[in-house]
Amino acid sequence: MKSISITRSSLLALIVTSAFNAASSTALLSASEMESIFLLYDVPEDDAPDCQAEAIDKQICPPDDNDDVHGLLCGPIENIVEYCQNLLGGPNGDTVQKYNGVKEDEGKNALAGCVKYVGFHVFTHDHMACCDSDFCEDWIGEQFEQFAMSDADGGGDGEGQY
Repeated sequence: MKSISITRSSLLALIVTSAFNAASSTALLSASEMESIFLLYDVPEDDAPDCQAEAIDKQICPPDDNDDVHGLLCGPIENIVEYCQNLLGGPNGDTVQKYNGVKEDEGKNALAGCVKYVGFHVFTHDHMACCDSDFCEDWIGEQFEQFAMSDADGGGDGEGQY
């Protein structure tokens, strides 16, 4: 008999995703529902579930076709944090405030989980780059090229460059 190994975060992701998929695809996610999703991603990279379904991403991620947000998700971390704070009710809202000082990577900080989910800093901050962004995909491609060129030139492992 084969045994199946399911991590806690994978099981939670399955439950949360199933619940949201069962709801109407036109229903808007509340800040509380987004908080539950983002808690799933406040874990070490290897323990994080896959990205959410497109219907959920449409509510979580900034639109890729908006010139005002090009580069937001691969830009300065503080801008990504501000975006996530606004998703969760604003920087001074109760939801965001309760995560001040909460340790990250333990599944207890939805703000950190949001930043990991939407952010594109995959080399330096273990972001997941779940949102669609042609601009940021190109940016990551450039990072990979720089990394490869650094290795080819004997520049070491490239750590600290990104």
